Amino acid sequence: MKQDQRTLEIMCLSSITKNVRCMDKALTGHLTKDHFVHIEPNDKYSYTSKLFEFVMNYWQKSGGSLLTGFVLESSMNEGKTSENIRRKYITLWDEVENFDFDENDFHEVLFLLKKNNGLRTLTTAFEETSDLLANGDLKSTVDTIQKKLDEIQLELSDNFTDKQNFDVSNSAEYFKLEYEKRLTQPELFKGIECGISNIDSKTFGWMPGQIIVFLAPSSGGKSVMLLNSALHANKVCKKKVLYLSFEMNSWLCLLRHVSLSFEIPYDQIKGTDLSPDEMKAIHDGLKSQEGGPYFEYDVNMEDPTPEYIDQKIRELIATKGKPDLLVVDYIGNMTVRKAANGAKDWENQSQAVKGLFLLAKRYNIPVLTAQQINRETIRDTRKSKDDKKFMSYDQAAASGGQNLMHLCTYAIAMEPNREHGYCVLHPVKMRDAWFNPFPVRMNREYNKVTELDEEEQQQILALHGVATGNTTVKEVPSSSRPDGKTPIKRPPGSAFDDKVFDTEVEEEEEFTPVNLDDDRELSVPEWMLYESH
Repeated sequence: MKQDQRTLEIMCLSSITKNVRCMDKALTGHLTKDHFVHIEPNDKYSYTSKLFEFVMNYWQKSGGSLLTGFVLESSMNEGKTSENIRRKYITLWDEVENFDFDENDFHEVLFLLKKNNGLRTLTTAFEETSDLLANGDLKSTVDTIQKKLDEIQLELSDNFTDKQNFDVSNSAEYFKLEYEKRLTQPELFKGIECGISNIDSKTFGWMPGQIIVFLAPSSGGKSVMLLNSALHANKVCKKKVLYLSFEMNSWLCLLRHVSLSFEIPYDQIKGTDLSPDEMKAIHDGLKSQEGGPYFEYDVNMEDPTPEYIDQKIRELIATKGKPDLLVVDYIGNMTVRKAANGAKDWENQSQAVKGLFLLAKRYNIPVLTAQQINRETIRDTRKSKDDKKFMSYDQAAASGGQNLMHLCTYAIAMEPNREHGYCVLHPVKMRDAWFNPFPVRMNREYNKVTELDEEEQQQILALHGVATGNTTVKEVPSSSRPDGKTPIKRPPGSAFDDKVFDTEVEEEEEFTPVNLDDDRELSVPEWMLYESH
């Protein structure tokens, strides 16, 4: 659609004065008077902007009614508008009312109005910084441009369709509209899948602005899981990936990537033991990816900070395009450039998590990362627990910082069994996408995560329960009770219980206030207590 600014404004005004759904999209798209800038010759200001303001004010004051010509004329009569201005508004309204619009075009009209506003913002940035640059004030120039770029990024954000507030008592049409949009165009409301169906079926994929974290002990498969998810996003979902590795050099990253992509044992490639046919397959396979979505590795181990990642994303935007997925391997190696004097590693990591969150929101991309579960953080947390906090088990003990657990959307714990080559995935924080723990196969030869069928999963879970004392949660069968409450079936040998319960259905117990003077420590499953190396 190629339309000038005036036509776009007329199309938008026609849409939001005739169709409630278009008005709803305009509201959720944060459309403002700044998007209406056309000024007719010999006029001092934009009448389209003034009319837009009137349309939105009437919608708000009337409780959700569209503006009509009768309301417009009545308002001008009450306000004693001059005949000249009155004539301009009536002429404009006639054009708006008679414009033949297609509701299906409104999304593009909205996008083009926002795009044009972004271009104007960029022009303003150049104008405001010309004098600063001429005076050699580089810092102020960069800060001003960055501020304007952030405004543009927010303007063009793909997430502008989310409503900020709604009244359930008036939500029937809103629910129907949103449901039908997801029914007819589901691809528009799904993020980047990780390739594990048990997770993908419960989530909408990794959505822009989210932080997803895998928690695992040392050598528990964190990097393997990150790489498998990133490669799936790149090869299957056709997404651009920026992969930050803060613990391996470029050659090792490439070896691991090639091993997984072509399913050739890592040790064979590392030991330079490839056959001519294997070498040709790898070479031709990598050449075939040229021109496709990039998978960019960055292995800057000297500056593992959010500031550096921000700089890298800007470089990519200017050269190859904004990444669709940011992978950070891993938080335990991160810090910040302006660390407080005497700050501990975990405190710097906590600040780094905040930086990652801001990057996810600023660039509107999902951030996939990992953190280590280890004994030291659990001990430190227990020592520093606040007075009177009974059985304090700060989330920092498992995540390396409260900020990570607070800011992430999904947190998934990995319980590896290296001897038998599988890993059980546990939901830690899943918001609206909870799943029952399930195993995946971990192929150590070429670092591949493979899904198991239902029968294999049940077999492994049964063996896993015997080996670990039933730390895996089992689904509770449904049952009816006269009082309407759900019966609780307690698994035997739970590591979080003070005693071992029989496998019987028990009545729910009455709530008993916690004894705040009790300073016992919380039991932790053995699989969470790997020593870090």
